[in-house]
This record gives sequence, C-alpha cells and structure tokens, in this order.
Amino acid sequence: MSNNSHNMITKTRICVEGHTLVVEHPDTLFSRPGPVWMFIHGIAVCPGFWDPLMPPRFRDDVAWISVSLPIHAPSSGPKTFLRSQVTPELFNTLYQAVLDQLLPERKIIIVGHSTGGFAALCLALAAPERIQGVVCVGGFADGQWVGLEGDMQLMARKEKLGMFGPMALRMASWLTTRWPWLHARAASLFAHDRRAFLSDKPTRTSLRRMRRAARIQNQKHLIAFFAGIRDVDIWDRISQIKQPVLVLDGEHDPVIPHQKTLDLAKVLPNARLLFYPGVGHMVMNERRDRFWTDILDWHRKLFEKGTP
Repeated sequence: MSNNSHNMITKTRICVEGHTLVVEHPDTLFSRPGPVWMFIHGIAVCPGFWDPLMPPRFRDDVAWISVSLPIHAPSSGPKTFLRSQVTPELFNTLYQAVLDQLLPERKIIIVGHSTGGFAALCLALAAPERIQGVVCVGGFADGQWVGLEGDMQLMARKEKLGMFGPMALRMASWLTTRWPWLHARAASLFAHDRRAFLSDKPTRTSLRRMRRAARIQNQKHLIAFFAGIRDVDIWDRISQIKQPVLVLDGEHDPVIPHQKTLDLAKVLPNARLLFYPGVGHMVMNERRDRFWTDILDWHRKLFEKGTP
C-alpha cells in the first residue's frame, strides 16, 4: 500500500491477487468522524470522476473515498485478464481488501453508479456487518444492458461486428479521448438531458479526468471487462440485502431498462425508489444539486441520531 498526495487528495494503492486498485481520498480522511462514504464509478470511468461533483462542504468535511473499478486506469490488473474473471467475487475480494487495509472497523455507506451500483450490492451481501447502507444510481442486478452500452458489450464479445467489434471499440476510445468536444458529446449520449450534462462545469472537470485515465487504459483488459460484465447476475441473492438501499435512476435511462430498476426496488427488502423525470443514466450530472440533496436527506433521516 503506497500513498502520494496531490492538491489535498491522496491516492492509495491496494494490491491483492495481481490487481492494484487505486483509491482516492482526502489526506485528512482518518481524522474525519462518522461513516465513510465509498464511491464507485461506472464502466470506462475513473475514481477522479466523483470529487468534482461533490458539494464543497461534503468534500471538505465528510469522510469519503473514491474507489476504482477493477482494471480501470489508473488501476491495473494481472497481465492476463479474461472476461470469465468478471464475477461478484472479484469485486468483493478487491473491495473487502480496501476495507480491511484502509478502513478497518469503519462503517461504510456505498454510492455506486451503474457497474459501481452492482459492485455496491455485491459488497452489501458479502460484508453486511460493515456496509451501513447503499445508494444505487442506475445500478443493476444483472449485466444485460440495452442501447449503445449493450451494443458495446456485444462488440466486446464479438457477437456484433464479429472480429471487428473489439477493433471498433479501440478506435472509438482513441478518437473520443483525443478531442474533448467529441468525448463530451459521446459521454452525453448516456444522458437524457444532454444540455444539462454538457453545461455543468464540475462535469467538465470529471470528463477531463476520464480522458486522462483513458489514455493510459489497457484496452484489452477493458474490452474483456465489457464482455464479462454481461454474464453477472445476482438476482437470486438480492432479497438477502437487509441494509437500507436508495435506488436512484432517470426515467429515460438508455442503459438499464426501466422495468429492471422497478424490479430491483421491489425485491430489495429495505429499499426506497426515486425516479428523476427528464433524466437518463447520468443522474448525478444531469441533476447534480438535486442528487446530493436527495442522498444526504436519505442518510440524515435513516442514520443521524436525533433526526425527527
């Protein structure tokens, strides 16, 4: 485990089973009281995505960490990484190592977007004594996506465009990360309110960090991840999650079918469901202020002592 600080943010590296997982957090993390908010980004994103979106008081005062998905730059994986390795157990092994090595005995609130939401549900199942609650933003219990990201999965698996599928993904990544305007517009395809997404200044900072990470990304590993995530499925275990879960999504999510979000909230024993009208998959960018108001209000009502 090694640290290096930059602008008050520390990058801690957790090494386990051939993976090096990057965790970003304030350098004053260990002196901040209360539960630790653990943020997990979505596929093809990076841990630096989250803190530009945070309200200043939250970022500066609350205990939080932002954790990379497996093999997502600046994290790295074993030299040989196969789509068959993308399993709930992979997420649990890596994130439990984060909890054990970095945050022993601290209670955790997880905020996971998309694949990060899936990872959050997996960890809630695996470590119920540590996970206090989950905010699942455009998350899922199985990786059967639709729309553009569903097509990207099929291309990664060579089920769409055959052997040219992975090549097309590599080319798209190279093109979009070289021109910021093109990258921003490509990312906005997963939003519904594209004007709100593109005009949000903190989102621009997050996108800039995503481009930097994408330029050093091992594309072979990322394509394997895209292919493998389509096979994950924890529907048969979702009802075992007893912690409070706030399920958030946009009513026009182009990646996760609306009915699956409804089903997820129904199967979870202790869930609250919020749908955002006029919003797509990028809730925290399209309705940033409302997003933070809602998740902090949910936490305050459930967990803060003395709340009426």
